[in-house]
Parts: sequence; C-alpha cells; structure tokens
Amino acid sequence: MIEQPGTITVKTVSLDSAYVAITCAALLYAVSWVLGCSAAPSHNSGGGKKLASHEPNHHPDEEKTLTAISGRRLTVEKMALRAATSLQFSNEEYGVAFDAPKGYVLKEGELPSMDRGLGYLGPIPMHFAEPGGIRLATVEPPQGLHLGTNFVNEFFTVSAHYGSAEAVCADFNIPAETRGAPLTRTVDGIDFYGFAEYSAASMHEYNGIYLHAFTNETCYEIGYGVATAGSSPSTTSAANAADLKHISAENQLHKLERILENVHISPPDFERNTAD
Repeated sequence: MIEQPGTITVKTVSLDSAYVAITCAALLYAVSWVLGCSAAPSHNSGGGKKLASHEPNHHPDEEKTLTAISGRRLTVEKMALRAATSLQFSNEEYGVAFDAPKGYVLKEGELPSMDRGLGYLGPIPMHFAEPGGIRLATVEPPQGLHLGTNFVNEFFTVSAHYGSAEAVCADFNIPAETRGAPLTRTVDGIDFYGFAEYSAASMHEYNGIYLHAFTNETCYEIGYGVATAGSSPSTTSAANAADLKHISAENQLHKLERILENVHISPPDFERNTAD
C-alpha cells in the first residue's frame, strides 16, 4: 500500500491486552512486596526463628520470679485473712487466753438467759464445789450448724474461782450418778483433773467433760460438751429416727478438745502487780 503524503497512519491497540499486562505487573509487585516483608530479619534475639506475636515475651527467670512473688503474696493474704477471722480471748485479770475456732461465737462473761445451753437439760453449768466462781468466756457454734441432724448445741467454757483452796478445787458439784470415768488433761504444762459426765431427759442427751486445776491461788475450770436431741434409740421416736441424721457426740467432743492446745494460763494481772 502506497501512503499518500500528509496522511497519518493510525494503529489500533487492543485495550484488553494492555489491561492484562498492567494487572500482571501489579500482581507481581504485590507478591514481591509480601515475600520481601516475610523474609525481613526479626528484631528478636532468638535469630528471627519466631514470627512477631502480640503476647508479651517473658524470660524463664522472669516467669519464675513472677510465680514466686504471686505465691508469696497469696500466702500473705491467707495469713492476713486467718488473723482477721480468728477469735482470740484474753483476760489479764485471771491470766487466761485461748483461740476459738473460726466461725464460732465467742461470749465473754456470764451467759444470757436466752442462751441455747443444753437444750431442755438446762444452761451450760459451772461445777465448782463452792460458790464464787466466775465464768470468763464461752465458745458456741453459730445458729444453723449441722442442719438436718439431731444436734442441739456444743460449747467450750472457761471459768475461775480466785481464793479457792486446792483441796476444794479438786472437788466437783457433779452428781455421782452422772459422773463418768476420771480424766486427766495437760493444758499449758498444768495438769487438769476431772470427769466425763452424761445426762438425759426430755428427749435430750448431754455428754461433757469438766476439768479443774489449782494454780496462782485460783481454781481454773475448763468444760466442754455436746447436747443432742434423742441421740440414742431409747430417747428417739421412730419418726425422728427417720428424719434426722445422728451426729457422733464423741467426735464432736474430740473436736472441742483441740481448743485445749491453744489455752494459755499465766499469773493473773493482780498477782503480777503485787509481786512488783
């Protein structure tokens, strides 16, 4: 074909081919950029073997330190909680101190007339042979303990009789028919002597232990016991036997006896002042 002078030749370019070329170039660039980022060296001291993570990195030594601090803090918190919830009784006038079980009720001085006591068997007793004893403190469980059982009440009580004679202190006003076998217990290095006692009436039973010791011109009395409602076949109706779970008075007495380990007896405050 002979071109005429002054004539412009126009070549038609396919838009589809250009679009494909541009798209391929863009894809190649994107792939190159991604591969370049993934191959970039890590700033990790571990030689770049690990990809970056959003979780904080802890060295083994740091983890051990954190664990130790956490465990120690928990121990301190538990000790603080135990101290806050413990019941500590102290009477400097008679030199008596002890720790009561957590969750129980500590009552200082004489008990109110509305105290649960021994149920139908009467109030919690003192067993000094002569009048003049003073109740220092009594520990009893909270209301609602042992629901669904024949449990009525339990107690741990401490009393003192200043000016009593040693021979009189060795005696108890416990009736002979309710006395059990004689007992000996050592409390804070002092030997206490006493008896187990038992009584039953009005569908109630009571098992207790009372102890006396003479020191610091004072007769000290420690008593603890458990009252139950019809805890034996002779005092339990068939209906009650089916509805109530029977607790073991013996087991409860053993638990109360653990308080003896925390009882401390020292010279009374007035005796120390006199000595000075």
